[in-house]
Order: sequence, then C-alpha cells, then structure tokens
Amino acid sequence: MNCQHSPTMSAESVAEVYRRYAAARPEYRGVLLPGLLPHDACAAERRRPDRVTVLFIAESPPWTAGRREVAEPSDCLSPDYPYFWNDRYDAVCRPGAAPLSRGLAENLFMLLGLDGGSRRENLDLFARNFFLVDTVKCVFRKNRKAAIPGDLVRMSAREILGPEIAGLAPGYIVALGNTALAGLSEIEPYASALSGVGKITEIPGDLRESLFLESRLLCMPYPGGRNRRYLDTIESGFELIRDLAV
Repeated sequence: MNCQHSPTMSAESVAEVYRRYAAARPEYRGVLLPGLLPHDACAAERRRPDRVTVLFIAESPPWTAGRREVAEPSDCLSPDYPYFWNDRYDAVCRPGAAPLSRGLAENLFMLLGLDGGSRRENLDLFARNFFLVDTVKCVFRKNRKAAIPGDLVRMSAREILGPEIAGLAPGYIVALGNTALAGLSEIEPYASALSGVGKITEIPGDLRESLFLESRLLCMPYPGGRNRRYLDTIESGFELIRDLAV
C-alpha cells in the first residue's frame, strides 16, 4: 500500500501537545497518559488507504487490556487490548449476540458487512476505503475520571485532529458519538455546519440528511450496546456508507 498524503504530525509532536496540557493540569496525573498513543503503537498508519473514502472519528483509545490498565506502548499490542487497530486482539464471537453488543471494531465490521475470517482480515478489508482516528489520541483513564475534560477535547481537535483531517483529505467524515461531534465543532468547515447542534442523538433526520449531502458529514450515535435503542438510525447511516465504498 503506497500512501501519498500530506504530512501529518509525528507521534512525538502529538505527545508533546498532550505533555503541555498535562503539565498545566496536575489533577490528571496518572489519568492522562501523554506518551501512550495506541494509534502509533499499533502502526495504524501502515493500513491507511491511498484514498480515504470515509474517515471515522471515535472518542479515545481504551484504557484497559483485560483487567489491567495499559501503561506503555507494548501493552497496546496485547491480545486482550480491544483497540480498533490492534490486529492481535480477536473478540470471542458469541452466536446469537444482541446487535451492537461487541467492541467498536466488531460492531463496525458487522455494520459494514465485512466478512473476513479474523480481525486482521477485516482490518485489511476496512482499510481499502476507510480509516479511523480518535478525537483524543492518547490514553485517558476513564475508569479514574469518568468524563474527558472539554478543554482537552477542544485542544485535541484544534491542534491535532484538525491538521490530521486536512492531511487525510477524506471524502466523507463520520462522527461516532458526542465527543467526536464536539471535536468537529471546533474545526472548520464542520464548526459552521454544526452550529447549534447539541447531542448527537437529538439531531433531527432532516438535519442529519443535509449535513451528509451538503457537508459530507454523517453524525451517528456511538455504535455500542448503550445506544441499541438508536439501532435504526445507526443502521441507516451505515447503509449510506456502504454505498460510498462500492
């Protein structure tokens, strides 16, 4: 795969942004891990397609591998670390499981209709047209602090996510959940398009459609079990995405 894109920030530059934030917010010592960047540790860039048809934006990487908190890059390659780009992790498939009851990667693979025999195969299929990044790229231990601070989301969006989107130049963007929505609300031209938009689950259907058609932006509830009541909205959005990749 020969990726020809505008340069994006190096992992060290990204970590330095988070180190500056952490230095000013000592209350997040041990919660925010500035140098732990699972996207880099799992070598996601090597799977980036030549042309990103759809860029998915999630919230932040997981903070645990099984029952252990991740603490260093090698932890991100553990077979029990459920990060999207960790191709060593393969969730157990439970026959008859309820919709959206698995991890982010498995739910996305199902919604996109990918039929690889393993996580690694599905990641390869995914990367033919799609790419996924996080709004906050370093690990934030939400088991210690339940909510990611708003100023951390804003800083990540303005200093890291915005330049990243510009470098990737995706055809469409899919915001998966409220943190991704909040991040995009800090970045033009998406900030103007999202002016006045509140929670992602409260976006009316006509606005959701106009954002997709006019701004090439799809805003959907996070595809996880807690949002199973929005399954119809999620599935209809993924129908549009599948059509883009044909």
